[in-house]
Amino acid sequence: MDRNFDGLSQRFNSQIYGTLKGQLRLKMLDFDLEDILAFSSKHKVLDVGGGMGQYSSALLADGHQVTITDISQEMLDEAKLIFHEIAPDRQAKFICTALQDLSQHLNDQYSLVLNHAVLEWLEQPLNAIDTLYEFIEDNGYLSLMFYNRHAIVWRNLMNGSWQRAHNEFFHHDKNHLMPQNPLDPQSVLQHATALGLELISWRGIRCVHDHMPKFMRDKKTLDEFVEVESQIGLQAPYRDLGRYVHMLFRKPE
Repeated sequence: MDRNFDGLSQRFNSQIYGTLKGQLRLKMLDFDLEDILAFSSKHKVLDVGGGMGQYSSALLADGHQVTITDISQEMLDEAKLIFHEIAPDRQAKFICTALQDLSQHLNDQYSLVLNHAVLEWLEQPLNAIDTLYEFIEDNGYLSLMFYNRHAIVWRNLMNGSWQRAHNEFFHHDKNHLMPQNPLDPQSVLQHATALGLELISWRGIRCVHDHMPKFMRDKKTLDEFVEVESQIGLQAPYRDLGRYVHMLFRKPE
């Protein structure tokens, strides 16, 4: 069953968005998207499963047109507050719907479609890429970030949880923030390219941070992590151990 985060917005805010690791994730997205965002100040952006809008709210403030969707009305209510705070003079469109039902609410195409940390919460994550594809205009971009299966397997191995590392399914419950369906990057790449999407960049996010002992990690600053992660996250094999993978695709004409 696909995951809805009604009732968990404050946990997301405190445990993810309000932490160094959450800020680091946003910084890495900035690196990958800065060129296409700088090329035009008038991107038409669709943020699918955008949650509280931490990323797309900044795009709205920079002058881009933003439509944000999420299955959780609670998340969207929080997003409205954040958008108003960051871009009080700008208007965004908010739609409460599941990813699979987007076509019932939208018939436009967009120059930039964002789908960040959503696929891993879906029962059929690869099928969602087919849906997203339909909303990308020719020469438009798909920014796809997802939870990396390799990273959680490696973490379980390093923690001595060897049986768990080889389980096909990962433990989760309604109050847990562990994704139910982490993805193999190669399967995502193969599915996206089979649709005709062209890979522009592939980054591992938190390749160093999440594998560093806590006592050492606590001594490092955000700027220090940004410096090392911005470089190492683009290099195989290190990128394959990032907690998240960010792939940027272009839809050819």
